[in-house]
Amino acid sequence: MYRGHHHLLSCTRRWNPTVSSYMGHRASSLKQPVLSLQRQISSTSTTAKRSATTSKFYKRIGLTAATAATGTALYYTNEDFRHVITAFERCGVAGKTGVMVALDYKATLSKDYGDDEVRRLQARSECHLRCAKRVLDSLQRLGGIYVKLGQHVSAMVYLLPVEWTSTMAVLQDRCDPTPPEDIRQLFLTDYGHPIEAIFDEFDWTPIGVASLAQVHKARLASTGQWVAVKLQHPNLDEFCKIDMQTVSAIFDCIYYFFPDFGFGWLVEEMKESLPQEMNFVHEASNAHQVSVNFATNQTTALVIPKTVWVLRRIMCMEFIEGARIDDLDYMKQHNIDPRAVSTELTRVFSEMIFLHGFVHCDPHPGNVIIRPSTGKKHGQNFDLVLLDHGLYRTLTTQLRNDYAHLWTSLIQGDEEGIRTYSYRVGGTEGYQLFASMLTGREWAKIHEADLNSTRGQEELGRMAKGALDFLVEVADILGKMPRTVLLLLKTNDLLRHVDEQLNVVPDERITYVIMGQYCSRAVWLETRAHLVHKLHELGWQWQLLKHLAGAWWDYHRLEYALWFYQLCSVWLDDAHAVWLKCTRWYHHH
Repeated sequence: MYRGHHHLLSCTRRWNPTVSSYMGHRASSLKQPVLSLQRQISSTSTTAKRSATTSKFYKRIGLTAATAATGTALYYTNEDFRHVITAFERCGVAGKTGVMVALDYKATLSKDYGDDEVRRLQARSECHLRCAKRVLDSLQRLGGIYVKLGQHVSAMVYLLPVEWTSTMAVLQDRCDPTPPEDIRQLFLTDYGHPIEAIFDEFDWTPIGVASLAQVHKARLASTGQWVAVKLQHPNLDEFCKIDMQTVSAIFDCIYYFFPDFGFGWLVEEMKESLPQEMNFVHEASNAHQVSVNFATNQTTALVIPKTVWVLRRIMCMEFIEGARIDDLDYMKQHNIDPRAVSTELTRVFSEMIFLHGFVHCDPHPGNVIIRPSTGKKHGQNFDLVLLDHGLYRTLTTQLRNDYAHLWTSLIQGDEEGIRTYSYRVGGTEGYQLFASMLTGREWAKIHEADLNSTRGQEELGRMAKGALDFLVEVADILGKMPRTVLLLLKTNDLLRHVDEQLNVVPDERITYVIMGQYCSRAVWLETRAHLVHKLHELGWQWQLLKHLAGAWWDYHRLEYALWFYQLCSVWLDDAHAVWLKCTRWYHHH
């Protein structure tokens, strides 16, 4: 084979030109279809690739559409899936807001303003306002416990910067109602019967809508009685736990980067309060207890609506017609004196705090209504109707007495007493700042026993500046304070706010006189009980009798000073000067 192959090659080398030319032409003609075929193959390959790419694109589009369709179907048909998606969305909104607020404060507080104090304060105020507006927008979007958190902030008028409290104030009255179809489902789930089987008439327009519940007017089918029906927003149960965890995580994160941020107590307080406020059986029990506490007081204008029946998320109670306590036009129409209303409100809460030790801790204007008197012999032409009994605190005997001693010291300007009882009540050695937080007054006014004087614009301006300057110190005091005392401070702020709204010209003199009377009585009752117990235990000893007589004299001496001042405040123009004389006389005798 090798020799044959070699011979073939030799023959090929000896081809003549004609043959060679022919073969070259033939080869050239053969190349054209080959190139054309290559182009066709290349074109076919490119088309195939494009077709494959297009196919992948449409597959992806189809997969995306299928995923979206499946997700949408699951969202509207599967409760668990919808819960997860909504929970992620809520966490995202809250988390984004928390980060933006933290970064804004970081930039503002770390900036060097040199010696320009005015610029520094202005920058802080603007930062407070920006952040408050961001947070408000998120709270309104999320609703539920987030709105409740904002309401807590708005209530602390004298403890937090005004930019925050004034911005959050809109949350007291602007909450979205639960739609009728959800209300129907709530009755079927919780009561076991359709709403039409329970009520002859049901007004689907709520009387009031709050962060946790809303109230409707209805008529019972069984008795024909008109009632107020309080319904908890159904979605609270679904998201309450994860919302609280989200808020807690945000506050922890902010505190990690800003150790001076000491407002984690807001979250801790809500964790304790929310389960109580979301259980209407607990609320009905509180309402019954406060009714019992005031049952023997025939001089009070307080009215507590009676509970007809109650479930955890639905409460049916007596319907009472009236208007909010800050509705001055309503009072004018019914010839009700706003100052008399303010005085009665102070009496009611002073008795709760200093004598009963069982305190309603959310007395904002929406929770107290006023109506013309229905004939009750309490000396007033109006009734005070107290609503929403979900948030109460029981004071220990020790705390109640220490708090009474503290207020007695504040009214008298007794610095040593203020120092002692500030520590016993609030656990703080910063008694001057704590006293200002409690009274909403400058330390100079407190030290001069001058709480009864009207706050002027200059003092209000200095207090606002102080709220900015001492924000860290205030946060530190609030963070270390017992939770019950925190709610007492909140209650105190709410009452002061209502009092200022009721009085066209704020008159704090009578307020402090009334508080002083209840405080002195609480101190006297405590001292008397202690000494009488000792007398029974040790017998009639002269030293104990002497202490008892001294305590009796101290009590009545302050009572007479307060009574004399109250008389003078009505009949004399210069009641302020008389007050100073009375308190100074008390100190020197």
